[in-house]
Amino acid sequence: MTEEQHREAAAKLGRLWSAIGFEPFQNGVHFLDCHLQRLLDLLSGRQQEFIALSRSGHAQHSS
Repeated sequence: MTEEQHREAAAKLGRLWSAIGFEPFQNGVHFLDCHLQRLLDLLSGRQQEFIALSRSGHAQHSS
């Protein structure tokens, strides 16, 4: 993996982690406060997206 590919992968992971409530700290380290309501809301949102995606895929393969 080149340095550019590594930076791009780290940035993508950072965006994903942020989408589920992780906060950037330093040097690529993120932390998560499990007691926040925001975490529960974000996880619930991702779960609903996954369910919708699963249903969509199932409907496409059932046709």
